[in-house]
Amino acid sequence: MVELAISVAILSVLVVAGLKGVQSILLSGQVNDQVKKVAQIKARVSTRYLANPAGTGGWCSFFPGDKSSSFGTTEVACGNAVNIGDMPAGTGFVYKVAAVPQSACADFAKGVDGLLYAFHIKPANSTYPVNWVTEKSVVKAPGAALVNITNLATICDANSNAYDFYMALAR
Repeated sequence: MVELAISVAILSVLVVAGLKGVQSILLSGQVNDQVKKVAQIKARVSTRYLANPAGTGGWCSFFPGDKSSSFGTTEVACGNAVNIGDMPAGTGFVYKVAAVPQSACADFAKGVDGLLYAFHIKPANSTYPVNWVTEKSVVKAPGAALVNITNLATICDANSNAYDFYMALAR
């Protein structure tokens, strides 16, 4: 009977460890899918407005369905209505992915880093960024080559279960 109890305990530990591994693999897949989606959105929107001398203007476009990101949350792209660093108003767009899980925050940020002109990470349901240079939520200042690792670590380790990503892309 003792051997059976020990065997069941060992089996339980293996099953739980296996489930944790599966969750980690699924999350990694979601992050990779969303990074690919950011690249595709950048290409589509940039191509759409490349020939538009009037700029991107004050448009906003929700993507099909209420939950279209790889994380099962909403996403929206809007023309930049204000200057973002050296990027004048109407010459780019801001792509928001809402409620990125805390466990995916740093990985997703590092994955999209090279695609973006600038970006903020704010706790879910926060207000739209006002200052793209000095706000504490700035992870990549406009035109910077790399993310600010200190800000990234501070923001992604904050007491929030999910984060909104505001990503500025030049057209």
